[in-house]
Amino acid sequence: MAKTWTLADLRLLPVNDRAALYRNACRLGDKPDALALKALIEEAGLPFSESACLTNDDPLTLLMHDIVHSKDGREAAIAAAKAGLPALAGVDPLMQAALGVDYGAHNFATNPAGTLVGELMSSLGYRKGAPKPLPPHCVARSGLMWE
Repeated sequence: MAKTWTLADLRLLPVNDRAALYRNACRLGDKPDALALKALIEEAGLPFSESACLTNDDPLTLLMHDIVHSKDGREAAIAAAKAGLPALAGVDPLMQAALGVDYGAHNFATNPAGTLVGELMSSLGYRKGAPKPLPPHCVARSGLMWE
């Protein structure tokens, strides 16, 4: 019989173990126990990504890709660039809202976020400029300017 996980159990797990548990739940697909565990992990407000840099096939990286390439993400990046800010400054709040505690320094999530924004801006015909600090409300500390 599979273990029934509680929020207290999840709080005791190291982040890497929560990440493995989450990946296993994702692999099990639409089984009710897996869906319940995945929802509990997502709603717990605790980080559940690897404590190393995210890979390209990590669920969080894939979510970041969807955010950047969404209508809102594209508009936020362009608006930031037009306002004289790094394009990432526009997308960073969207990442914070969607990823919560899993968007941060512990898993280097800001690195793929910046890369994804750069790919978007390049595809839109913008040219890469110099790096610049991001506003204090951003999790990422710096981003590229785009002209």
